[in-house]
Amino acid sequence: MFTEKFGTHQCTLAVREQFMRQTRREIDDAIIEEVLINGTANLADEDLKIIRATATEYVNDIFRRLRDHGYDDKSTTLYVTGGGGCLVKNFYGYDKSRVFFVDDICAAAKGYEHMAELQLGTGVGI
Repeated sequence: MFTEKFGTHQCTLAVREQFMRQTRREIDDAIIEEVLINGTANLADEDLKIIRATATEYVNDIFRRLRDHGYDDKSTTLYVTGGGGCLVKNFYGYDKSRVFFVDDICAAAKGYEHMAELQLGTGVGI
């Protein structure tokens, strides 16, 4: 298991920076988050295109990092937890038979708790 600081907040920052770079305008984080969550928003097409392209590049980079850690999309089943799931769903062409989403917002915390219990030898499971 690996944890990388490469989540939705960092994606929002990357989108905001790229949007400013290309348009010389600021965009509210709430609008960016709406696009990240839903894949779209009520925006001008050129603005939406910038956000979607940046998010797609960001998610491609996430999967590059996963491959660097040994992930092989042809032989590994991937379970996505947390808010990043919306990024994968909306901005990555994944194999629906090999990628599953855990929508429990406490899933990551529960997983870390379980790992800690195993390391401490308590044997208590979730």
